[in-house]
Amino acid sequence: MLKKAEPFMVTIDPDPEKQPKEFNSHPGQEFNYVLEGSMMLNIDGHEIILNEGDSIYFDSGYKHMMKPLNNKQVRFLAIVL
Repeated sequence: MLKKAEPFMVTIDPDPEKQPKEFNSHPGQEFNYVLEGSMMLNIDGHEIILNEGDSIYFDSGYKHMMKPLNNKQVRFLAIVL
């Protein structure tokens, strides 16, 4: 059976040394659901703020990067399709 989705639990620290430094892109689509905290999601130059309980579904072929807000850790479920 071929898997159609890859789920990830993602935690990003507010520490700038531990945050992603580069944009990411990969084939497919991505669904993110924020479990704890808030984050800024930049997709192809467009900034979107997501808070606890918010979700987003997007084409993961676009360059994207996540950054925690309010100097607090953010945890979210990412499902790549």
